[in-house]
Amino acid sequence: MSQREYHIVVLGSGGVGKSCLTAQFVQNVWIESYDPTIEDSYRKVLDVDGRHVVLEILDTAGTEQFSKRLYPDMKESN
Repeated sequence: MSQREYHIVVLGSGGVGKSCLTAQFVQNVWIESYDPTIEDSYRKVLDVDGRHVVLEILDTAGTEQFSKRLYPDMKESN
């Protein structure tokens, strides 16, 4: 069975729900309290049309400082 890997970065302002949506997708839980994220990473394996798909998900802090650090790498990605 073939396997494909994708790297996903969740970006956005602080307090908008990035971590809640990520936890809902990866762990099937909903986070109701706000605890500011510094940086969390997750891995989820899915079966899509008989193929293993591996998602590496980076949940980022909603700070301008983080965005400035990541922006040069984003310009190089596809």
